[in-house]
Amino acid sequence: MDLAVGTLYKTQVTAHVTDGADVVVAGAGTAGCVAAIAAARTGSDVLLVERSGYLGGMMTSGNAGLTKYIVHEKSQTDYREVVKQLATDPASVQVVGGIPMEITQRLIDSGAGIATNGQPGSYVFTSQADFKYLLLEMMEEAGVRLLLHSLIVDVAMNGLSISGIVVENKAGRQVILGRTFVDATGDGDVGALAGAPCVVGVAPGDLAADSGTPLGAMHPMGIMFRMGNIDMQSCFEHLFEHPEQFVPQPFALMALAEAYESFRRGDMMTINITGIGHRFQIYNTPAPGVFTLCCPSFEGDGLSAEDLTRGEIALMHEVRKRIGEMKRELPGFENASLLDCPELCVRETRHFRGEYVLTIEDILSMREFDDTIGKGCHPIDTRPVPEALKQYPLPHRWSFNIPYRALVPKSVDNLLVAGRCISCTHEASGCIRPTVQCMITGEAAGVAAAICAEHGTPARELDTGNLRATLAAQGVVL
Repeated sequence: MDLAVGTLYKTQVTAHVTDGADVVVAGAGTAGCVAAIAAARTGSDVLLVERSGYLGGMMTSGNAGLTKYIVHEKSQTDYREVVKQLATDPASVQVVGGIPMEITQRLIDSGAGIATNGQPGSYVFTSQADFKYLLLEMMEEAGVRLLLHSLIVDVAMNGLSISGIVVENKAGRQVILGRTFVDATGDGDVGALAGAPCVVGVAPGDLAADSGTPLGAMHPMGIMFRMGNIDMQSCFEHLFEHPEQFVPQPFALMALAEAYESFRRGDMMTINITGIGHRFQIYNTPAPGVFTLCCPSFEGDGLSAEDLTRGEIALMHEVRKRIGEMKRELPGFENASLLDCPELCVRETRHFRGEYVLTIEDILSMREFDDTIGKGCHPIDTRPVPEALKQYPLPHRWSFNIPYRALVPKSVDNLLVAGRCISCTHEASGCIRPTVQCMITGEAAGVAAAICAEHGTPARELDTGNLRATLAAQGVVL
């Protein structure tokens, strides 16, 4: 047949029903991995489906850090008190427990993660290869079955329930059956295919929309690249001589001297440097001389292959440009080399419309919910931030609560969502999307999915008291 650009090509593809499980988790990033472990430990037969050949998502492929574990303070003085308490009484300032904390402690104890006073604080940066292996170990310990190299392309529906997900891999198309499903794909691919209502980026009613930001605008994509052979001692000496080039990182309020002492101790360190063309962040890693740098960005649509392609190309050029600036202008970087320029990070696309839409007002005011399934503590990290929120008077030792209803999308009975695609506003997504918060929603979604699968209960009808009791028994901070 004759084909032309812009016309439709229709085909039929045979898909074999090849597997099934009580709980099928789609996506093996931080949210999906924790969801799978949690569901399996609750007693379900679990299958975790992932498009790549490894576990961990942006943590193991994108050089991201684990953040954030401790209550937030806006001033350096108050932040120092939190860090002191982290060393002597960590439970009094940490709002993270359960499987996310277990994973983090195993990374730290093995030397694959770098902490603050020996404890997870604002950031934990890791060895990516060791993190991949730890997740594999934990899947095997829990009895989670894996299907890698499989892209989800469709769903099979039975009324308002998903019967199975359709994947494409080297064997062709396959159908994976399940009783309950967890969408942890980041972009909400399963829910969108199933017809769950969602918005993309800034939506009507969001504060950003009311402030004039175009509907559909999304937080820019970014890239975190790793460099080796950096002489950080020389870099610090330069910064002490030129303190105007140092800017405290806003989510870990270290002064220059504090960052240097953390570096000398081998603790987690983060600094911002400006004045050499571009402002950038530096984080240390468990490997001596190896640092993660952040974050060139690209404005685009994370659901568009064309935009993703343009973003990959533009950011690779930008990374090379910035490396050249650093090598020429920043002492300690003269002999540095690029170790990894990974796939770009998509920070925001779909937000489902669930039984509850979590708003930034809920988050900043520390609103209590009867169905809270975990806490977060990451400040707003999305752009643009409406002017009214920039000086919002955060309470002392601020954290926030996440309701179960935000994990339950409307219109689909046996689906839960976890990670950055949960039901929230554009501004709230800036607090939800960081890695530790994704793990927290993952654990709740995994436990809920296991309970729903066992009893044949639609997700919106789940007894949240039973869910919260199970999570509390697993060490989740409620």
